[in-house]
Formats: sequence, structure tokens, C-alpha cells
Amino acid sequence: MEQLKLYAFTDEKFSQKNHAEPLSLAVNPQSLRFGKSIVYNENRQLGTTGGTNTFDRYKPETLEFSFGIDCTGIVEGTAKGDNARVNVDELEKYLYLYNSEGHRPSYIMIAYGEVLFKGQLTSMRESYTTFTVHGIPLCAQVDLAFVGFRCNEEERKRYSKQSPDVSRVIMLKESDTLAALCGQIYGNSLLVTEVARFNNLNGFRDIPAGTEILFPPISNK
Repeated sequence: MEQLKLYAFTDEKFSQKNHAEPLSLAVNPQSLRFGKSIVYNENRQLGTTGGTNTFDRYKPETLEFSFGIDCTGIVEGTAKGDNARVNVDELEKYLYLYNSEGHRPSYIMIAYGEVLFKGQLTSMRESYTTFTVHGIPLCAQVDLAFVGFRCNEEERKRYSKQSPDVSRVIMLKESDTLAALCGQIYGNSLLVTEVARFNNLNGFRDIPAGTEILFPPISNK
């Protein structure tokens, strides 16, 4: 069975490994929880209860999962005398501890099947449930949360401002027309009516300079 692997890097381009070998989990998580969210700016006039929400940006994706550590001998690869705390300490070296070369905690790449997630640890919780008569922990549950990370170069490639598949806000200049901008962004100036309707405009002509227009992803078919 393929195991979930954690790779630690010192640089934001994920090119310099902080540890030569990845850390494999003995017990895979039962689920992976991904999160995506969008930030909107609320435009509300003084004295009104309504308003419009203007797209601002996408927040970084998140990943959360929990897994168990079992040193009782039931799990293949464990032996008598193993210590769950030692396993957690090894995990902390990869994810949590400050590394002197990168001057920060490591950047983390998570690989599991078809999942490849690049990010940074935001929280780590551990709980112990089974102990020897001498108080040595044998079982633990670890909860991990990550926030996605891309370097500026990779971010520009993924969210190119020339791509019609990405929402963006443009402030109209004196020489701009909504139809011309639709032609530039979508390759189809006839989408001007749809963009005007999306922005709650009464029409697409005579829009004052300085007006912010949200151009959402629109199919050009």
C-alpha cells in the first residue's frame, strides 16, 4: 500500500530539501480535508443596508488531516519498545522546527496517490491514549493543518492576468470602454452585456472613469 509522504524544503521554490529522505506515515489518514475560500470587498453606501460585494482575491488553499501512531506492535513495522513520542518528535523535525538554513520552518510538500500539495504547517496537535506501566506513550493521534504556498513565479503562471479563466477587477480609465475590455479579456466584445449585468450596471455605455468592474470567468463558447 502506498504511504503518505512528507517532504521538507528550505526554499520557497521547493528545490532544496531540508531532509534527504521523505517521512512516510506508518498509518495513512482516513480522510483529507481541503478548503478553498474567496475574499470579497463589501461596497456599501452610508445609511444603506444593501450593497455589492466586489471580488478581491482567492485565499490560499488549505489541507487538514489526522492520523494515528500505534507502537503496540499491531502495526507492521513497529516493534516492542517503540515510543509514540519519538515518532512525534521526528514529525516535528520535518514540519514544525525552525531550520537554520531557511531561517524559518520548512516548506512542506505532501504526496499521497494523485494528491500533491505544497504548503506550510499552520497547526499541529497531538494526543496520547495508551501508556506502558512506566508512562511511555504507545499510541497517539496527530492532527495537522497546512496552508497552501506558491512562490511569486509559480503564482503568476497559475493565475495569469491574461487568462479569461480568472476573475479580476479593473478600474476604468477615461479611454476605456467596457466592450473593448471584454474583447481584450475574453476575445469577445459581445459579452459586454453579461459583464454589465454581473456588475449590476444599468447599461454598458457612459460608465464613469474610476469605476471598478469585476470581470468574472465567462465561457466564450
